[in-house]
Amino acid sequence: MNQKKYTHTPIKGITPTTTLPEGTALVLEGGGTRGFFSSGVFEEFMEAGIMFPYIIGVSAGAANALSYISGQKGRSRQIVTHYVSDKRYVSKRNLIRYRTLFGYEFIFETVPNEHIFWDMENFNRTQTRYLVGVTDCATGEAAWLEKADFATEADVLMANKASCSVPMVAKIVNIGGTDYLDGGIAAPIPIEKSVADGNKFHVIVLTRNPGCIHKPFKGMWAVRLLYKKYPALVHTMLTRHEIYNRQLALCEQLEREGKALIIRPQKPMQVGRSTSDIKKLLDLYDEGHQEGKAAIKRIPPSLRA
Repeated sequence: MNQKKYTHTPIKGITPTTTLPEGTALVLEGGGTRGFFSSGVFEEFMEAGIMFPYIIGVSAGAANALSYISGQKGRSRQIVTHYVSDKRYVSKRNLIRYRTLFGYEFIFETVPNEHIFWDMENFNRTQTRYLVGVTDCATGEAAWLEKADFATEADVLMANKASCSVPMVAKIVNIGGTDYLDGGIAAPIPIEKSVADGNKFHVIVLTRNPGCIHKPFKGMWAVRLLYKKYPALVHTMLTRHEIYNRQLALCEQLEREGKALIIRPQKPMQVGRSTSDIKKLLDLYDEGHQEGKAAIKRIPPSLRA
């Protein structure tokens, strides 16, 4: 274990006892702090000793999966309890001072390096293909950064920083000479990539209530102005509602066909993308636990054998 001093007692990662068969995927929507619902789901998977051979996520979905892959049950709860209400994590002050609503340096550098240990050694030991979705600003298309290509902790966290960089309220992130923004622009629910990669059964964790349909963004004049250097990105943002609705429809179709299991909040949503209210977030986190525990029983027995 890393010998550095941390504000909180480090949680050592545990190794999963069961990896589901090849062709089984975990597909993760983003959603800012709504993503702590997913963290609750992941902790039920950890409790059951379950790991997926393939995990694909965008934005907060990919970022919150880090603690799942490293096997650190309770780590995300520490983050909610101690740091999400910190103005350095998310605030209008950040937007005014640093041109970013979320404090990505604080989230992806200060917290894991000074306050809450992240077990990268166990993350690396865990045998799973982990894909982080980003949007290529030049092409407007989704791109995928993979665990197999991450040489250092900084590489992992930079990929997630790019994936979480929400347009309009975050800066573009350059990795290897390519400009990236939030993976949820081009692939808000990365189910199509999972299907294209040959997976046959998909456990899909969403962060919105059933019946949620996206509508066109009303501030497109600002998008055109801010990203005039990236016309393909602007086009993708113009049509993002269509992409989301298409991908959601595919998820629901696959579930009807017995090829997917959707896990999502059932109680009326009280949390938005940038909510920092600890009680509301912990309530959502606990709902994730409840829905995750119920969902495990619905995973086909042939996959859990």
